[in-house]
This record gives sequence, structure tokens and C-alpha cells, in this order.
Amino acid sequence: MNRLIPICGALALAAAGAASGEDFPLTFRTIPAKDVMSFIGGTGTYEQLRAAKPAKLKKEPRAVSGKALYGEVGDTHGGGGFLVRVEESRGSGMGYDQLIVDLNQNGDLTDDPVVRRTMLPGERRTVSSEQMPFGPIQAPADKVIAGGRPVYYAQVYLYQSSALYYFSDLPASARARQNVTSGRLKLKPGWYVDTTVSVNGRKQKVGVCDGDCNLFLGDISRSQTSTTRGEKTWYFPAGDTLLVDADGSGGFNHDLFRSEALPFAPILYLGGKACKVALAPDCKSLRVEPWTETLAEVALQPRGDQVRNVTLAWEPAGGQWQLIRPAVANGKVLVPPGNYRLFESTLMGGSGSREQVMLSGLQRTPQEPVSVGAGRGNTLDCGAPLEIKVTAAQARTTSVMALGSNSGSQRPGSQPTLRISATVVGAGGELYSSFQKGEGFRSRPPKPTFKIVQAGGRTVANGNLEYG
Repeated sequence: MNRLIPICGALALAAAGAASGEDFPLTFRTIPAKDVMSFIGGTGTYEQLRAAKPAKLKKEPRAVSGKALYGEVGDTHGGGGFLVRVEESRGSGMGYDQLIVDLNQNGDLTDDPVVRRTMLPGERRTVSSEQMPFGPIQAPADKVIAGGRPVYYAQVYLYQSSALYYFSDLPASARARQNVTSGRLKLKPGWYVDTTVSVNGRKQKVGVCDGDCNLFLGDISRSQTSTTRGEKTWYFPAGDTLLVDADGSGGFNHDLFRSEALPFAPILYLGGKACKVALAPDCKSLRVEPWTETLAEVALQPRGDQVRNVTLAWEPAGGQWQLIRPAVANGKVLVPPGNYRLFESTLMGGSGSREQVMLSGLQRTPQEPVSVGAGRGNTLDCGAPLEIKVTAAQARTTSVMALGSNSGSQRPGSQPTLRISATVVGAGGELYSSFQKGEGFRSRPPKPTFKIVQAGGRTVANGNLEYG
């Protein structure tokens, strides 16, 4: 059997040993089942479910329905992810009610526990069969971290379309040949570790969550790029999460600014002050100490006073791009010298009697890096003034074939459709797609309106644009 050994704190061990600081013992915590899917400690990991069996699968229990679905979720340090199988134990068409996750990574699903669907507190028995929670999924006894056995929960989503209904009636061997995507599985951590640190004269609760669900703590999310139709984009896969009790409530709470969940990184801002962070190799303690190295000041322009949060991609000297969330004060941030790109920003503003509005945006296109150094003027463009770009194009009316493929055929007698899109672009090229207002920023502003006017001034159509 291949063993996946939990490894923790590979981050900045040399720095932790050389600098003065204090090690704070970590306590293992579990998350109540009803709170797992909304917990702020990471988005979790996703995997497509198919009828085709993964090549790594060596052995499995006999499938009852013949319509089992398979996948490989996550990316572990032992190589590859965890094999999963979702099965209808009562026969075809009776509903998927069993899940097996190969947490020991030996390719054998017969020695892993069978996990049943769970009814979360408050969930109605008539919950849709298209979205099914499973759990708890507990790690093997030899996978102990900080004195506890990690536990996970899964949410299975089944795609419902005429194409998939057609393929669901095919024999398993035929469906496997088609490599049909029948759904997806989302894995979320049901555990984290935390401690109370004392640094810079301030006490604060800090935690670490296995945001990428791989039985490992200390994962830094590193950039990946992709190119589609000649356009290059980049993203950061799920990594681990640093939790901060910023409001002093005694727990880690979710808000729209994600104030208490930050990307795991060697730098953490507590009370606006930069600190160095490192996990002990055995994950039993967290070292937090004041950041003693030189920091560079960066002015966010042109309206830095409206920037509430900013997430930057940082490229240390000779290192890989990683995410950090510096504290914003008076439109400025203090960061280690290096190359930077804007990745995400959250704005908040209003004027006069108007209520405050919050906007969140991402920069998916990698821009030319900004070199930041200490003792010189550094600036980074983001936020307002915002530009609204509107495009309009005639869309073809098409017929949808199996698996959502587009035949490109025009239906007889169909009318052309004018597709209107609007994007809100910030000063750094970031695209804003989330807009909130009201108490706690829980409601959306009115939908934008549009009019289509002919050259002579006659209005031929009007309506509302939808968010998203």
C-alpha cells in the first residue's frame, strides 16, 4: 500500500529557525456538518464525474447499478489525487447514495469506508437529487495532524440534460467509451487548526485550513496559465488558507470582503502590521513573529482611498508567483520588494446621501509585472475610475446536440438575436463582476438598463442587463 504521509510546514523553515520568534501550539478543530459548505477556509476542490474508470483504479467493490461514476479529486504531494466512486446501491435509477474516496491512495477502493449521503441539519427530505451531500469522510488512523484525524465532506452535483438522460440509458461500457461528463464532486475540509498568537503587542486567534483537501498543511497557491483562442489567462488553484479572527468574535466568520480568510503565504498582516509565518514540520505549532525585513510602500492609484481589499500576485527574487493579501491603509500597502501583479480588488464607495456600494473584481490576464523596491516611489493601478465597455453582436440560433455541442445550424424561421454584454473595467484592467449594496452589502443595485437607438434617434428596443 502506498502511504500518503501528512507533511506540514515546508514553508520557510530556515527562516523560522534563524529568526527570533515564538511557537504557538495548534489545536485541532472540526467544523459542524451544517457549516462545512459555507466555511470560509477555502473553496475546496472540484472534479468531473464520468462513467469511465480511471487508469489508477486497481480494485473496487462490485457495483450494484452498473452506472457508477468515477473521478480523481485534488492534487496531493504523494502524486495525483484521490480516486472517488459514486454509486447507486439500491439499483439503477434509485439515486446515488454511496461514495468511496481512496484516501490511502493505493488504487484499491475495497479497503476504504463507504460513505453514505448525509442529511444536513435543516435539510428537507425532498432535497434535489441533483445536489447530494456526503460525509463525514474521515482520514485513516495513521493520518493524524495536530492530534486529530482530518475529516472531509463532499457535495455531488449531477448534470441533468437530454443528452445525459440519453447516455444514462447506455450500458456502462458504451458510456465509458463516450467519456461522458455526468456531474462533478466538490470536496471541502471539515477541519482546521488554530491558536492564539501574541505579536506586536496584540493577541489574535489565527488558524490554518486545508483549503485544497490533500491531507497537508502549508500549501501556497501558485499560478498556472492557459491559452484559449490566442488569449492568455492565469489563475491560482486552491491552496491552503490562513484564518484570522479580525473582528475579535472568537471564531472565523464569513463576510463579503473575506476579511478573515487569506491565501496561505509566508507573510500575514495582523492589525495592519506585517508578520512572518511558518508551520512546524509536525504541524503542532505555528511560528508568528514581526516582519523584520525591509518593506516597500506602494500607492494604489488613482483612487486608492476606495480600495478596501487587494490581493496581489508576488514574485519573490528567484521564486514563483504566489498570492498575498496586504493590509490597505490610506490607499497604500507595505509589501516585500519584488515583482507584483494585481490579481483581485474590492472597492467600496458612495457619495452624498447615496448608500455605500461594494464591487469585487479579478485580473485574469497576466499584466506586465510592476517592480517594487524600498526607498522609492511605487504605484499600482487598480479601481476607479471605472470604464463600462458594451459590446453587441448578432447571435446565431443553434440546435443543441449531445453533450451541449453546437451544430451551428440555423433553425428554419428563427429570428436573429442581438446579444448585448457589458463589462466593468478598473484602472488596472481588472473586471468587476460582483456588485452589492445595503446593510451588510446583502442586496444588489438595480439592474443596468439599456436602449437601442437607430441613427435617426428612434428607440427600437430597451431592457435590463442581468448580473453575471
